[in-house]
Amino acid sequence: MFHRKGLFIMSLNETIDIPKETLESWQVLLDVMAEECVVPTALIMKAELPDIEVLLSSNSKGNPYKTGDSECLFGSGLYCERVITTKSELLVENALKDTEWDKNPDIELNMISYLGLPICWPNDEVFGTICLLDSKENKYKEEPRNILKKFQEYIEDYLSLRISVFVGNDKKELAAKEARCEESFTKIETILQQVYKS
Repeated sequence: MFHRKGLFIMSLNETIDIPKETLESWQVLLDVMAEECVVPTALIMKAELPDIEVLLSSNSKGNPYKTGDSECLFGSGLYCERVITTKSELLVENALKDTEWDKNPDIELNMISYLGLPICWPNDEVFGTICLLDSKENKYKEEPRNILKKFQEYIEDYLSLRISVFVGNDKKELAAKEARCEESFTKIETILQQVYKS
């Protein structure tokens, strides 16, 4: 919630909940993504201003993050802070070799490389981030980047559908958004299946 001209305004993150069943399906996808990208950590982070919270964390060996962990967002030096403030991709191959990132708090958890994307509501308000972290240098070649991008698109399509349901859009618009959401899900599922076969 933030304050403007004497009014308290709720953000979409505070107004619209993500159902438990959806979070469970995202968890499965997150676990598979971490495995297929061969990283110890895949996260979906949610902006709960002034903090950022781990909404979901992959169940993978070597992952130091737990669902529900939170940190102060602004001024923290976290990788996700940059993604949220710029609303753009961030790639840090090795924070120990990068003077901009060599004091990053995630280094204390041995997470020295990062690839993250913003997740936004349809009105461009930031929901959070989706990211991969590794305990070793990682260039995150095309395959992990593609998987992360498709997952981001799927979540954003889902958020668009959720807001349409919340505001009561007409059935035709809801059906179109449901179809787009299903299409996004199919794309990420297809990519993960292709990676698994190779």
